[in-house]
Amino acid sequence: MRAFIAIDLPVEIKEALLRTQQKLKTESLKASWVKPENLHLTLKFLGEISFEQLNKIKQIITDITKSTSGFKIKLETLSAFPSLHTARIIWIGTEQAPLELKQIAQQLETRISETGIPQEQRAFSAHITIARIKNQLNSSDLKKTLDKVGNDVEKANWEFDCKEITLFKSTLSSEGPTYTALDQFNLKIT
Repeated sequence: MRAFIAIDLPVEIKEALLRTQQKLKTESLKASWVKPENLHLTLKFLGEISFEQLNKIKQIITDITKSTSGFKIKLETLSAFPSLHTARIIWIGTEQAPLELKQIAQQLETRISETGIPQEQRAFSAHITIARIKNQLNSSDLKKTLDKVGNDVEKANWEFDCKEITLFKSTLSSEGPTYTALDQFNLKIT
């Protein structure tokens, strides 16, 4: 099965992100938009895993969440990956990820590599993908659009409590991916 580990988002954050997507659409930004129900902050993409790996991964997540307290995440940045000149992903995230979030991501990378899943070579980036760009866009037009809508994101002060981590199954189809929560793991309450 295809799977990933993520932080699911509260309904009010998903609604705010949907409003941002709609603003970007009115600016004539052509992209494939992530459905509101699929919005999440990925901690670790697993790819295809076996049931044996699944059980080991569940135990690793349990161990990590038992020793990590809940924390707040503030969304304040709208940008593109890998750059404005070669944009493929439009995202909203945080420039200063909470220490707990960075530690969880690092522990997942290290511990899950013991199950045979390779470590990610890129540094962890706390972001939520809101759109995928299929065709090359004019970088100066994209910058203007992201700056304009990004000011609203920066002022919005979207913050939420992260209290759990979710293990998702991803099923691909011609209508796009469907994400199903396989298990949720509560962070330690302080």
